[in-house]
Order: sequence, then structure tokens, then C-alpha cells
Amino acid sequence: MNLRCRTLKRNWLIKNKVLKLQGLRGFFAVMAMSLLCTAEAQIKSSGPYLPPQYVDGIMAVVGGKIILQSDFETEKMQMTKGATLKDSQSMHCRLLEDMIVQKLLLNQAELDSLVVPEDQLESEIDNRLRYYQRQAGSMAELEKYLGKTVVEFKDDIRPKMREQLLAKQMYGEITKNIRISPQEVKQFYDSIPQDSLPIVSTEVEVGQLMIEPLITLEAKDFAKLQLEDIRSRVLRGESFEKLARAYSMDPGSKNQGGLLPEFGRGDMVPAFERMAFRLKPDSVSPIFESDYGFHIMKLLKRRGERVIALHILIRAENTTEDYKIASMRVDSVYQLITSGKMTWCDAVKKYATEDKNNRDAKGNCGFILDPMTGMQKTTFDVLPSDVKKVVDKLKPGEYSEPEIVTTQDGRSVYRIIYLQSFVAPHQANLIQDYSRIQMEAENQKKQKAVDAWVLKHRTKTYIRIKARNLDCDNLTAWEHE
Repeated sequence: MNLRCRTLKRNWLIKNKVLKLQGLRGFFAVMAMSLLCTAEAQIKSSGPYLPPQYVDGIMAVVGGKIILQSDFETEKMQMTKGATLKDSQSMHCRLLEDMIVQKLLLNQAELDSLVVPEDQLESEIDNRLRYYQRQAGSMAELEKYLGKTVVEFKDDIRPKMREQLLAKQMYGEITKNIRISPQEVKQFYDSIPQDSLPIVSTEVEVGQLMIEPLITLEAKDFAKLQLEDIRSRVLRGESFEKLARAYSMDPGSKNQGGLLPEFGRGDMVPAFERMAFRLKPDSVSPIFESDYGFHIMKLLKRRGERVIALHILIRAENTTEDYKIASMRVDSVYQLITSGKMTWCDAVKKYATEDKNNRDAKGNCGFILDPMTGMQKTTFDVLPSDVKKVVDKLKPGEYSEPEIVTTQDGRSVYRIIYLQSFVAPHQANLIQDYSRIQMEAENQKKQKAVDAWVLKHRTKTYIRIKARNLDCDNLTAWEHE
């Protein structure tokens, strides 16, 4: 397990009262982190991942749900591997209890006829696959290290992902009316001994303003002519995959012969989605345009509202004059914001090119949001590496000079970075960390509601614990007919 995963797992697991997700909510986070880190470990290994094999058996029965010995051993391994925690009997007992609670939530969710929409499930899986793909470098490398195809991997994790989402949905039903007042936030903070307040790592508020050179009509016409020639070759019988590897400008699918992760409605830009759902299997589309350029697509398979397809992307190339115009434009914006004639947020909303990978960027004034909390104030560690290098040289309130950079999807854009605030590592306090403490106070209140729900419902549910090798005092009150 790499340092990043060890650090993340340790931060989830080490017991403290602030800045962590407690109780069952924390268990969901650890379960999700286990999925992520297991896959990441596979990606970074020197060969296909071979999970440990366990002699299987039933450890617990909760309503119509079971917990297998193999599931427990896998979670135990992921919880303790690389973490600075003692692998103890009490930890194992707590883990098994958390798994029982999750099954209790899952069992009730099914009794209440809660459903995880297929598009939500597939979107969650696809989001994780995109992350794994970025770690691996390409879809081909990802499949190589997993030792299976992406479709097979998705089939493997889909049942577990569905259970996690259902249990979280039940958790949400229990806690949906929970609200917290400022007075309760202060009471929560005051209840923490001063010497138990954690150290909060470096936090920043960082915005990006990106301006992409405009494409001329002549450049677009030339790109279409190139793609028309490629499409003609496909229709004459040449391999779509070989032509994609040779000519496609999509760095994410080029090396896979144009193969995209399975997607559904709402996952792609509208023009791409419309074409995907119009095609029949093995048919090749006419040329069509999206925000990313010109495409041709070959549909491989359609499964309900999900499709698997190949595509070839040809982007219109900018000329030297295009870059010159964009450079003058970004320099003008830089002068407006550094002279105080325009605010950062107004400049982003008026001049920034729409970020194709983040449709909400303008609404967020270009600020990079914390992926865990969704807040504008984020830890320095989660910033992209190229942004970190720029931010390291800025002081709060300063802007970087315009520079040209390449985006993940291969586009060249001019970029200005703004460091709005920088908070050095410090002990958690209500002034600097109110939003985070408020979130944790609310989480604690929700956890108490869930604990009360569990106490009530576990007496109404058939529960049998068969883990006789564990001597767990915390499980003695669980068994009921």
C-alpha cells in the first residue's frame, strides 16, 4: 500500500473527536477507501493483483443478509495494512459490529423498498474507474495490472458497491431531518479537551482562470476533412482500433483503440450521448461535433441504458495567430485583476473558457473544491501537482503570471492561478475551522440518531453471530430470534 493510501487510512482510523467521520459514517468511508486503495495497489504493483484466499464460512446472519469469513478477513486486512494501529481483538470485534450494522441498514433498506438507481450506481463505478485509469496511465495499463478487463472488474465490484450505496441511502433516510444550531456547534467544540484538539494541516483557497485559444472555421473544416478520410477507411474494412491508435487525439482512449469506459445517460456531453443511443451495435456513426472536437463512433454493445463504444477524436488545431490572440486576452485579464479594476470572481465569470471537465467551475469562481468535503477551503495536499508548484511561490492575495499549460484531455490553455488564502498548520479552533467543526458536530448528532435506530431495530431482526473464535463483549446483546 503506497504512502498516500496509508496516510488516508490512518487519518480515517486513528481515533479523535474532530475532523474525522465517526461511527458508521466513518465505516462507510473506510469501506470506500478500501475499494480505492485495493485497486490502487493493484495498479501500482508489478503484475496482476491476486487477493488472499480464505477458507470461507458464515460469520453472522442479519435478517436475510450474511457476513462471510472471507469478507471479514478482507476488510480486516485493508483496515490494518500499513496503518499505525495495533491489530487487536477489540479492533476485530468493532469491525465485525460495524459490518453487522451495515447489514442491518441494508436489510431495512430492502424491506423499505429503497432502490439505488442504475445510473447512480454506474456513475459511481465509472467515477472510480476514471480515478484508477489516471493512476495507471491508460485503460490498457489498468486492465493489465488488474488482470482482467474493465467490464469484468465492474461486474466484480458492482454488488458490493450497490450494497454500500443502499446502506448509505438508509443512513440518509434516518438522518435526513437532523439539523444543528450554532450553540450546538460550540457545545460540541467545548466538550473536547484542549489537549485532544487535532492539528489541522495546511489549508488553502486556490482558484484557476483558464482561457483557451479560439478555433477558426478554416481549422475546423480541415479537421473534418481528416476525419472523413479516416471514416472512409473504416467503411472500406480497415480496423477501427488500429486507426484510433494511429490518429485519435483523445489521450484517454487512444492507446485502447478508442475504447471508452461503459457509460450511460448523463455521463457524456449531450452531442456524444445522443449519437451513442442512436447507433446500432457494430455500426459506425457519421461525423459529429462535441465540445472536444469532431468524432466518429462505433457502438460495440448496448445493455439497457448503458453502452460500450469506440471513438476517434480529431480536434481542430490552433494556429500561431490563435495563440497570439489568446495570449493578449489573458494578459489583459491579468492587468484588470492585479490593478483592482475587476474582482477575481467577475473575471472568471466573464472571461474564462468553460471548463469541459468541470461545468460548475464558473459558478465556483474557478476555485478548486475539496473532494472530501466539497468546501472551497481545501488541504494543500489534494491540489494537482502542477498547481502546487505555482501556489508554493505565491502569497495570499497574489496571482500567478499567465502561462500556457496542457490539460488532462490534451488541450492547450492559458492559465492564471489565484491564492486567496493560506492557513498554516494549527490546532483546530472555532474561528479558523468553524465549517469543519460544524460538519463534525452534525455528524455526531446524526450518529446518535443512527445508534438509537440500531438499538430499536436490532431487537426486531433475526440476528445470529457465528464468529465463535472472537470473544466480543460488544456483540453479546446482538443476537435475537
